[in-house]
Amino acid sequence: MEQRLGREVVAQLRLAVHRLRTGERRRVFPAVLHLGELGVESAAWAEDRNHPLDVGLRSEVAAALLSRALLGSDRPAVWLTRSGVPLPHDQDLAWLGPVTRCLAEAQVRPRCLVVVTTTGWYAPLTGETRTWKRLRIRPGR
Repeated sequence: MEQRLGREVVAQLRLAVHRLRTGERRRVFPAVLHLGELGVESAAWAEDRNHPLDVGLRSEVAAALLSRALLGSDRPAVWLTRSGVPLPHDQDLAWLGPVTRCLAEAQVRPRCLVVVTTTGWYAPLTGETRTWKRLRIRPGR
């Protein structure tokens, strides 16, 4: 079992949920894999439902995003944004193996590895989760 997420990361994930909630107006939208710093510009790749990827291509996408993310941080965060609720889903599991293998091969320990939805987030490796019905962010945060 991975180590639990720190207070600072949990606060940044709350803001990530808020950004997704206010930035994405569609009810159903493509999953996007992000690597980089939470709350800052990140290396990202959006899934195309018309052209699904196999494990090998997902591994190549993860490796390319990781190489870009390592330019800005030696411990990048990894998060998948998708529609739905913060519970295990096929999309999460399809990315989890290739991403964790890619990180292990590069000997990179990510700051966090989470799934972010418009209702909350969860960490598939630790089982941690947070959800909100009404998420309010105070100005200045």
